[in-house]
Amino acid sequence: MARVACIVLDTDLLIALLRGKERAMKYIARLEHENQELATTAINLFELYYGAYKSGSTRRIEAVRSLQRMLRSIDIDEKIAEAAGREAARLASRGMPLDFRDVLIGVTAREKGCKLATCNVRHLGRIEALTIEKWC
Repeated sequence: MARVACIVLDTDLLIALLRGKERAMKYIARLEHENQELATTAINLFELYYGAYKSGSTRRIEAVRSLQRMLRSIDIDEKIAEAAGREAARLASRGMPLDFRDVLIGVTAREKGCKLATCNVRHLGRIEALTIEKWC
């Protein structure tokens, strides 16, 4: 069966998965049952690795590596960099700035035609034309 959609998993969901949270695991099981392509961005992976290395736990670092192997990883290219810069400037000019990591994550999902699964709807919902699916 062909994949029906791409969904980028935000850091909050990935952390919940790594912690074995039942709600996150059920959500991912539903996405897999729907045959959706599970992806994340290089920025999300940075955030996970930062936390794992900061903890000093080899087990956590290996858990991030294992999770990474199960997901499509989307890199940031020149098109995404420009679109994210434009979006960050648009938001800042309206007095609604976002952390640059959130802008990069959201714009990456949008530019690749993916939905973004997150609980951070309040902030990421500011990104123009981004389709968000609240998982929590």
